[in-house]
Amino acid sequence: MAGEGQMLRAAREEKQWSLIDTEETTKIRVRYIQALEEENYGILPGATYVKGYLRTYAKQLGLNSDEIIALYNDSIVLEAKPVLESEHRSVRARPLWLRPVIIGSMAVLAIVLVVAIAGLLPSRKKGADSPYSPTVLPSAPKVEAVTPVTSSPPPVLPSPENVAAATQDGLTAQLVFTQACWVEVRVDGQPSFQGTFTAGTSKEVKGTSKIELVSVGNAGGLSVTLNGKALPSLGKSGEVVRNVILTPDTLKSL
Repeated sequence: MAGEGQMLRAAREEKQWSLIDTEETTKIRVRYIQALEEENYGILPGATYVKGYLRTYAKQLGLNSDEIIALYNDSIVLEAKPVLESEHRSVRARPLWLRPVIIGSMAVLAIVLVVAIAGLLPSRKKGADSPYSPTVLPSAPKVEAVTPVTSSPPPVLPSPENVAAATQDGLTAQLVFTQACWVEVRVDGQPSFQGTFTAGTSKEVKGTSKIELVSVGNAGGLSVTLNGKALPSLGKSGEVVRNVILTPDTLKSL
């Protein structure tokens, strides 16, 4: 391993960022962050995505992104082209008596061909003196050139920057539980889920126009971010808060 993964993990741990904190800051999913730190690049869509995520992650951590990319490039092992070795085959010498036999056979074959051609010449001459004239065959119809149908261009994969922008469509609320907390959530007017969550867990909620925290049993134990922007504290530990409504207007006010 080239070492770029260890540098990223060490910088993150030095900042005391959890994987969830890092996801909120960089807008890179947790599974991709783990892949970058473990240098397990096979689960990412391609080299372009790998370099884009490495550069974004390094800048957020305050590292030299060019150095990280250089370490990644050094870790790519080029497949060696196979070298074809010529086969040495031993050529067996032909016996000396075989050459006169071959030459004699070729001479006999040439004589047979000459006699056969001479026999065909009179028949061709008689055919030329015959009054029969062959019927002229109709010419083949002209074929119009057909313009080939070009295939549609392959789909263009979105760049890493577009991937981060796409996550901002609609409303996405990230609920991070720092203490045990009971919560009931409604999305776009429909019940979504309810239950008690332990400390250290998180829950992602996506909606189109409205996300409603119907009831929060321990307001001080819940942190909420809306489309990557942190909301003010909902309340104190043990405090019950009801009807916290998150809309696009809420996002504009943050």
